[in-house]
Amino acid sequence: MESKEIICDDEIENMAIMSGYSGRSIDECRLSLIELISKAAAGYRNSHTEENFMNSFKLLKADRTLNKRGRKFTVSIIYKHSNNKADIYDLIHEFRT
Repeated sequence: MESKEIICDDEIENMAIMSGYSGRSIDECRLSLIELISKAAAGYRNSHTEENFMNSFKLLKADRTLNKRGRKFTVSIIYKHSNNKADIYDLIHEFRT
């Protein structure tokens, strides 16, 4: 399953505007989202704006571990079978280098 099937571009765009996380491209927001939920699942806090953006997708349980949707999104963006390159590598190359 593709990450865009789990969280569509329109949903990212709407949530970015509503949470004050706008000014980034949809793909950069998708990369930020995986970074934010990883940080939260590891027990750390994000900024207020980042928390609002992240929480609007309902990817975490109350104890800040990934729920079913969060696990699907995480796996879809960081894992591909066999010799295929995961989506996260292109996103990191475009927005973090």
